[in-house]
Amino acid sequence: MIDGAIACFTFDNLGEAAEIGAGRLAGPLAPGADASLAFGQPRLLALLARRGVRASFFVEGWNGVHHAAAVAEIAACGHELGCHGWLHERWGDLEPEREADLLRRATEALARAAGAPPLGFRAPGGSRTAATERLLLELGYRYDASLGDGMRPARLAAGLAQVPFVWAGVDGAWYLRPTPAEPDQVRDAWLAALERTAERGGLFVLVCHAFITGVDPERIAALDAVIEAAQGEERVAVRTLGEVAAALP
Repeated sequence: MIDGAIACFTFDNLGEAAEIGAGRLAGPLAPGADASLAFGQPRLLALLARRGVRASFFVEGWNGVHHAAAVAEIAACGHELGCHGWLHERWGDLEPEREADLLRRATEALARAAGAPPLGFRAPGGSRTAATERLLLELGYRYDASLGDGMRPARLAAGLAQVPFVWAGVDGAWYLRPTPAEPDQVRDAWLAALERTAERGGLFVLVCHAFITGVDPERIAALDAVIEAAQGEERVAVRTLGEVAAALP
């Protein structure tokens, strides 16, 4: 149960991992060739540093091998590092043995790169399998951040904390439409959702991406406005997903 209103800022994906996983790239790009890694991620980290906000980053395990310095930087900046599959697989479609292998590989790779294991997980595509919770618990995870029952943090069947999201809080749901939304429209929708959360209490979670928000100055400005509003709203506490999970009974 959440006491009051809480805002969480979270970020998914790193570099070209998802493109490789989807078969749109055959392998890693040359250094500096991926705009989200070269420009988007640094801009997002700079924004968070300027605002003094700790966020939760969910990163594909492949990056622990191919972009280890970028993974380490997330942890060095004080943010929570979470796992987002190996190569952004459609997690809910995985067979049990494949899921166990990918999760173990991803966890180990991220731990090597960051110097500490990831404690949170968000399923690529949002959906877990029937085995995901057990596998996460076996590997020492503290919480799951995949789709759930609306915006209601809770304990899953075996006791793992879940801090969910909804699609309206995802930048891609707005900007990856056939006709992308304007950043001002997204900003205003998120500000309205934040105000409802402040009034009623509960959880407000944004999910942004370096390749969507981070590479566009107007989209970054929209996100910045929401972060500023959350920090300036005395009814709202800004927390990481791990902090929300740790407070669950």
